[in-house]
Amino acid sequence: MQDLWWQLKATDSFTVYTAIGFAVVVSWFIHEIVGSPMLAWVSTPLLAAGGILSPTLLAQEMLTLSYDRTINTVSSVALGTLVALLLILLGNWTWTLCVEHRVKRTKLVTVPTRAPRIRR
Repeated sequence: MQDLWWQLKATDSFTVYTAIGFAVVVSWFIHEIVGSPMLAWVSTPLLAAGGILSPTLLAQEMLTLSYDRTINTVSSVALGTLVALLLILLGNWTWTLCVEHRVKRTKLVTVPTRAPRIRR
């Protein structure tokens, strides 16, 4: 774990700027497509964290996506951002299922009707 921390600390600025750029673009897409600015603001740091963690984790496992260093960085950041987006979507889907299940189990209370009027 400490080795991962030192590798994250040694992340170059190109990786950080690329991850932030991908996170901003994806959060803008979320804002425009879904129409939820709060979801876009909340997901931006998670997307950036996924983009920064991905090259480090891939380097730790000795996986390279390309032999060129720049292309490898960009592709691994894009992969990390995509995985973070999928995790966010999975979390939202799970939350929606839980809320729907909770609402489905509630018993509806019948509204009492007015007493019938006596006709003369």
